[in-house]
Amino acid sequence: MNQFIQKHNLKKLPLFACCFFMLFSCKKDNTATDDSVVRIGQEYAGGIIFYIDGSGQHGLVASTQDLTANIKWADSCCKTNAVYTDIGRGLENTTAIVNAQGSGDYAASLCAQLELKGYNDWFLPSKNELTLLYQQRDFVGGFITDYYWSSSERDSLNAWYLYFPYGPQYYTRKDSAARVRPIRAF
Repeated sequence: MNQFIQKHNLKKLPLFACCFFMLFSCKKDNTATDDSVVRIGQEYAGGIIFYIDGSGQHGLVASTQDLTANIKWADSCCKTNAVYTDIGRGLENTTAIVNAQGSGDYAASLCAQLELKGYNDWFLPSKNELTLLYQQRDFVGGFITDYYWSSSERDSLNAWYLYFPYGPQYYTRKDSAARVRPIRAF
């Protein structure tokens, strides 16, 4: 404290004035209590954050619960062009699936129709988004030992899914049953 007082030429100020100056001149610490800071595992934007991009201000959140169990990816009859596996492509895949398949009860359609905690832009995660979700599963919670769909199509008959809690990704027929965990971007 003495060095701070000398550095800022505060020798002649009363002690309470020095303390007041120090309190308001120090750089604010960016802790988890700062509303502008987002972190993995934080409840935010309708879900739990499981990915933050390089800007530190955008990323992905997951619902805290599975949307459904034992539902098909879609019909196995045709290619949907939901071929993207990258982070940030799940919404595009989900839209492609719904555009190709139309209305019905299947994984992507249920995510696209979901309104949860004031948000209606949920989607089925891409293959790599699902891997990130698996890696942060302890922060998000609620997963069971089962298969979870990605939105990434392998070919006209098959799509990618991930086996929780072990993490390997496989592909299987689109009309097979698996669980759905919707995500959204913020």
